[in-house]
Amino acid sequence: MKKKICFGLLIILFQFSGKSQNTLFDDTRLSSIYITISPDSLRVIYDSVLSEHYYMARFIFDDNVKKDTLENIGFRLRGNTSRYSKKKSFKISFNEYVPRRKYQEVKKINLNGQHNDPTMIREKLFYDLWKKSGMVERRTCFVKVYINNAYYGLYTNLEEMEKEWLSLVFPSDSGNLYKCTYPADLVYLGSDQERYKDLENSTATGGRVYDLQTNKSEDDYSRLVDLITVLNKKPDAQFVINVSQILDVDIFLRALALDVATGNWDDYGYNRNNYYLYDNPSDHKFHFITYDPDNTFGIDWFGIDWGVRDCRYWINKSMSLPLAQKVLAVPAFFDRYKLYLDTLARYIIHPDSVFPRIDAYKQLIQLAAEEDTFRTMDYGYTVEDFNDSFTEALGAHVKYGLKPFFETRRQTILNQLNAIGLDETERCIEELKVYPNPATDKITIICSNNASIRTNIRIIDLFGKIHGEYGLSADQMTISIHNLSPGFYILLIQSSGKILTTAFIKK
Repeated sequence: MKKKICFGLLIILFQFSGKSQNTLFDDTRLSSIYITISPDSLRVIYDSVLSEHYYMARFIFDDNVKKDTLENIGFRLRGNTSRYSKKKSFKISFNEYVPRRKYQEVKKINLNGQHNDPTMIREKLFYDLWKKSGMVERRTCFVKVYINNAYYGLYTNLEEMEKEWLSLVFPSDSGNLYKCTYPADLVYLGSDQERYKDLENSTATGGRVYDLQTNKSEDDYSRLVDLITVLNKKPDAQFVINVSQILDVDIFLRALALDVATGNWDDYGYNRNNYYLYDNPSDHKFHFITYDPDNTFGIDWFGIDWGVRDCRYWINKSMSLPLAQKVLAVPAFFDRYKLYLDTLARYIIHPDSVFPRIDAYKQLIQLAAEEDTFRTMDYGYTVEDFNDSFTEALGAHVKYGLKPFFETRRQTILNQLNAIGLDETERCIEELKVYPNPATDKITIICSNNASIRTNIRIIDLFGKIHGEYGLSADQMTISIHNLSPGFYILLIQSSGKILTTAFIKK
């Protein structure tokens, strides 16, 4: 049992992207964006909150080293309920009035005001954990936004999820990308594509529930209909074969596990909302991608305690959600999902991993958040509330302080998974240490167990591939990792009838 348990830890574990960041999305600095726009245009933008029209403006990006100026960019509101908030969110299009223009290789960016979140870092933090879980990266950072020389506050800057983004994170960008919004339940409505195209979402500006973002001229939904058809079959042996051929099941299970581990209820699994499906030409399978994760880490509008909700029974029983319900009805898939949850609890959302990142972001944005008067307009959040919200609940929809949520959620998941024996690895982890971590060229391994009964140590990657195997005859040894590619790796030691495991990052 213990060998099976520890191997489960290997299946999901996260890696860092080798892609370098440009300054537009550099999350180690706090850059500034300056928008100059006609006061009349700005007035119309605020008066017509549902408008999708881009108004012409000047854009200046100041990364604290240099300033870039672009004339004639497009500027408008974005979002759903945030359109009615006092602190608005915005979208910038660099190619709206200058065809094919890009800035730092992107055509559009999104500026989210985070008016619901007193810490202002939840969305950014989720995308960091998403990336660390080995999922395709969506670059994000914090910026200060000025409009007509007035400070409009601290914002999260996110790259647009479109064709240019696909070209960065997938081998091919030629597939169909569907943006799925409430009520995108993937319930079968027949074989006619038009039935799915005619479904209208409940966002403020309307639009298709399954909205094709690429290859719009073809407007082909045939493969999406094929996927939905498969998902609505009985979860038997044939279902396992068919769904595995058209969907990357492993990616979906990892995404669902992360939603559950972070309390992201405004997702597919609870609220049939906020995800993309990319029909990847490279493997001819759909890839599931979560987005808009601002209602996470203890934010609640339903009177539900997301910190202690049972991770094994997360799916909303009041809705038909065949992607989650049918996939998790397959015992092998459900076991894999639980193993992913265990790994997330032990590594990804562990306070020792997350809290330093939270502290660094708070320090980075502190002054900008204090000076952000727009941040106070919707819920009256004071500077004291900003500081307290990292460690204390504020009431209303903020049911947890950010750090206490991680502590509660992690321990809850581990307790709920005890029934399948996954708690046995906790003791194993404590007996094996590695430093430095992250590392570049070498790592030193310290094992507190009796060296004379050890057999070997293995380095294994995210997918279970062995990258090195060494004899271990002492309590401490140093090995070279110079030839490893950057990413996340597991150290696995067989010792005295049990398996010891820990993780390290190669920079």
